[in-house]
Amino acid sequence: MGLSRRERREQRRKLLKDERITQLKAAEEQEKQFEKKSEYKGFLRFYEQHYLGLLIIPIVILLLAIGAIAYQVATTGDFMNKGVSLKGGMVITVPVNESVSVPEIEDILRAKLPKDDLEVRSVAEFGVLRAVIITTDNLNSEKEILDSITPLIPEAHSLASTETTGSSLGSGFFKQTMIAVLIAFVCMSLVVFISFKTFWPSLMVITCVFVDIIETLAVVNLTGMKISTAGIAAFLMLIGYSVDTDILLTSRVLRGKEGSVFDRTISAAKTGLLITCTTLVAVTIGFFLAQSTTIKEIMAIMIIGLFFDIINTWIQNVALLRYYMEYIRHKKKQQPLAAQASVVEEDDADYENMVDASDAPEGKDDAEDEEGDKIRQERQQGVV
Repeated sequence: MGLSRRERREQRRKLLKDERITQLKAAEEQEKQFEKKSEYKGFLRFYEQHYLGLLIIPIVILLLAIGAIAYQVATTGDFMNKGVSLKGGMVITVPVNESVSVPEIEDILRAKLPKDDLEVRSVAEFGVLRAVIITTDNLNSEKEILDSITPLIPEAHSLASTETTGSSLGSGFFKQTMIAVLIAFVCMSLVVFISFKTFWPSLMVITCVFVDIIETLAVVNLTGMKISTAGIAAFLMLIGYSVDTDILLTSRVLRGKEGSVFDRTISAAKTGLLITCTTLVAVTIGFFLAQSTTIKEIMAIMIIGLFFDIINTWIQNVALLRYYMEYIRHKKKQQPLAAQASVVEEDDADYENMVDASDAPEGKDDAEDEEGDKIRQERQQGVV
């Protein structure tokens, strides 16, 4: 005697359940194979286990930087030390043929013009002094300055060259450069969002770049460096260098398939730190060998910014990204179980409906059974 309609359906239902469980187990084994962790020792082991605790380092640095900028605003009324090209003033360049004491010139000028914002720099070539550069915000002090340094540089009046920038022109330059920085930052943000198409990882990259700029600006203010239009260009370069390593890290962690999240992080760090360290070596050499004060300004800002980029990328961004990936992984692990339970409930409902319809003509049994099996297989494939 053959099996009844109910028995045949029950048998097929059991076979499909067994097949689904086998597929789920195979998927879990494959995930474990990819997620297999490497054993780390020493600093890397500490770095792996305490990545969230290390976040205190970039957080403290950021708070100190914000405090330094706030103090700068409270004491000077501006968030940065503007150079002559950004606020207006005068630059006097005096060539020299013999050694001159730059500190002595500065002391004489400060005593003569105590209310002026003065700065005296030297230009040397292979260790030999070639010129003295005097900057001041007072556009009417050229004669007094040259008269004051004539005892030390007798030909100051005849050899000196003067460049003047009006306050309105300097203010216009500053507004234009700030607009340029803002546009560059917005465009960079759009590229990051379009590239990753996920909100939180993209926001982490943008935040890291913004923090690099804030901390670099704070240190530049503390050193007393006057920022010119060349300095603004250096900050634009810093945006590019900072986002480069952050995109490398985020791409490797999000899109990589082999190894754990930390394994992919270490892989990205090997490449990213190599890029940053080689750049640091190059700009440091440029800073010490360059004779131009403009180039020195750019190199100094780059050195400070790249140092902070190492901290913010490989401590701050790594911690936030790993936390995000752990959250997503935990969420994905819970999803198949819920989906599986939903499909089982749907199968049971379909089964009961088909049993209730047992009064259908016998000739339609096989066709209905095949159609029901096909529907259940499609649902189970969607779960797996």
